[in-house]
Amino acid sequence: MSLFFRPLTIEDYDLYKSMETGLKEDYMLKVFDRLSTDNNSLFGLFEDETLVAVAGYTLFAGEFAMLGRLRSDRRYRKNGYGTKITDYILNEAKQTPAVKWIGANTEQRNKPAQKVLEKIGIPHVITLYAAQTDSLDPLLKGDALWEKVTSTEEKKKWIDQTYLNPSFDKKVFPYEAYYPFPARESLFTEDKLNQMACFRNPDQSRVLFMWEEEKGNKYLHVVYPWSDLTEQTGLFETIATEFQKAKTDGTSSLVWMDLTEEEVAALPSDHPFDLPSPWMLHGLFNSDTDQLDNSLETAHHLINQIESELDDLDERIEHDLDKVNRLTQINDNLDAST
Repeated sequence: MSLFFRPLTIEDYDLYKSMETGLKEDYMLKVFDRLSTDNNSLFGLFEDETLVAVAGYTLFAGEFAMLGRLRSDRRYRKNGYGTKITDYILNEAKQTPAVKWIGANTEQRNKPAQKVLEKIGIPHVITLYAAQTDSLDPLLKGDALWEKVTSTEEKKKWIDQTYLNPSFDKKVFPYEAYYPFPARESLFTEDKLNQMACFRNPDQSRVLFMWEEEKGNKYLHVVYPWSDLTEQTGLFETIATEFQKAKTDGTSSLVWMDLTEEEVAALPSDHPFDLPSPWMLHGLFNSDTDQLDNSLETAHHLINQIESELDDLDERIEHDLDKVNRLTQINDNLDAST
């Protein structure tokens, strides 16, 4: 008996279809032609000439590899092939120079997948609920709406102050539905910032991001960087207003919010969200070099923050000097008149 791995292509469709996965419906059969193209890679584990397990990864934002699409033939499951192929694609991703971070997202109830990730050394990062609803009415109190931010520069400034700020609590950004990643500069391209609608509260202490996307359903994906969402007046009114526009246009049918376990616990008892089994994000940086890259990125952000604070200080000092000069001039004039 020989075991070997190789990349899969569209020509392997019939081999994949012949696997006994035990799944009543397998979405991979519908999209198999796309699973080895563009940013997707798919690999197979063969026992002699029989395809016994499949797994792959997708590259996001040019540097985040999300592992997934694990399938195994149930006639061979006692052989640990699921672990073998997941370990193989982990090493394939590690050998890809562009990949800075490697992870996987599994439902909390999927214990076998979590055991596989534990065996190959991919640690748990965060657990998030994919909170969904078609109506926010129970949370509305008639509060004033937040102001829309249209400037790309201001959106980026808010990102710098929150997700890219090393001292900020939240380190993971919900890049897409089902695909959260550690916050890094590469996630926040100009195109991504333009895609995200942005709103700030009246005292400009809080900000809210929203965008439309389709993942089976049409979602208005809502991202609020803090954990005090139930304490912010006008927050849900602003979301509801934008959601109503999207429903009228036919571009969204559900609101999606990624909530931590603590945020879910803080929701009122009459909240409208459907809370299916939460998702557990696992992941690691690719190498010590990439950890250094991340540290340098953090240092660069801190330097920019210090420079900005120094600029503000210079402006305040200049303003105070102007006041002193004006007061001195007034005093001199008074002395001259006496």
